[in-house]
Amino acid sequence: MMSLPKGKTDRRKIMSTVYSLFRGDGATEHDLADAGHTGSQSDEFYSLFYLGLYCESKGERSKAEQYMKAAKNSSYATGYGAADYMTDCARVHCQLRGWM
Repeated sequence: MMSLPKGKTDRRKIMSTVYSLFRGDGATEHDLADAGHTGSQSDEFYSLFYLGLYCESKGERSKAEQYMKAAKNSSYATGYGAADYMTDCARVHCQLRGWM
C-alpha cells in the first residue's frame, strides 16, 4: 500500500494498528475500527480520524466523510481533547471538503 518505514514503537498503542493498515502489512479497516473501541476517547478519535484518511486515500469519499465527521464530532474532539492539534486537523479537513 504505502511505503512507511517500520520505525520505532509508538507509545500510543493504537498507532501500531494505524501504521500496519497504511503499510498494508496485516491490519484491516475493521481492526482499526475495533482499536477505537477501548473505552478511550482519544483512541476513538484517532481511529475515526485515520480511518477517514485511509478511506479517502482509497477513493472512498463517502466512507471518508462519515469517519472524518465522526472524528470531528467525537467526545474527544469536542471535550478534553479539543486542545489537541489533531482535532483541529479533523475540523480543517472537513471544512476544506465541505463536510460540515
